[in-house]
Amino acid sequence: MSSTLYAQNEVETERHSLVGIKKFGISVEIEKPIGLKEATLNPAQIQKKIHESFESLPVTLLSFNELKQSFYNPFFYVHVNIMKAEDGIYPFSIEMRFYQPIKLSLKNDVESMASTWHSGYVGMVSFDRVNEIAGVVVEATKEFKDEFERLN
Repeated sequence: MSSTLYAQNEVETERHSLVGIKKFGISVEIEKPIGLKEATLNPAQIQKKIHESFESLPVTLLSFNELKQSFYNPFFYVHVNIMKAEDGIYPFSIEMRFYQPIKLSLKNDVESMASTWHSGYVGMVSFDRVNEIAGVVVEATKEFKDEFERLN
């Protein structure tokens, strides 16, 4: 007689880590090639648009200043990396992570911060469409928003 055993489902563990979160902040970071000065690629503006998109969530959204007041405030982190390739092509990646306080049980319950949810997106645009990356970033964050809303 044989049976199949499955390893812990990492996706379900990540999803359940979002249950019961009462507040969090949003942080956006953008890396881009020197000389790329597209005005829409402003981290503060993208952060504001994500914040506006998340306002319907059943949670208190912390301002960036409130977020910085404590190392242990949970936060949704968005990292955008834009590269320049040949022929005016700009490949880019979007990494999204949710960080929250954790206790390390094997280290006498030492508290730290860890990413408990993550997702990503990869895309490519031509030089004349670089301004569209900001909108793609905001759209990509809806995956987190929808999952958070569904669980809370």
